[in-house]
Amino acid sequence: MKLITIIIFFLPSILLADILDKFPLACLCDRQINALKYFDCKQKVSGTQLDLLGDKDFQNIKIFSTYDEKEYQLTQSLEEQLEFIYETEDYESKIIINSELDMDFSIFYKQYNKEWYYDLKCVSLKKE
Repeated sequence: MKLITIIIFFLPSILLADILDKFPLACLCDRQINALKYFDCKQKVSGTQLDLLGDKDFQNIKIFSTYDEKEYQLTQSLEEQLEFIYETEDYESKIIINSELDMDFSIFYKQYNKEWYYDLKCVSLKKE
């Protein structure tokens, strides 16, 4: 029973470290989605580079997006994805990256209660 508890406790940290080891990431609109969504993504977002800021202190992980030049704070590390958020009084931007380096980028405008989201595909820029 202790072994199962240890595995469950450390699994999110292992996944987090695995994804973070792939930074920096270059993320572009995903060509695998339908043509209209891809065209909309290309017109609005195009792409971004995501850089890990500071060290890998699991309590204070941030990334920098070159698209909007904002620092996103890690808010959740779930089983197979990481969630980063940048928030102001007017809007909330969210970046979700899964273990396959698929990225969802969304912007929620609080005043209008409206959210836009875009699917991007990322690749590691780390030299092996």
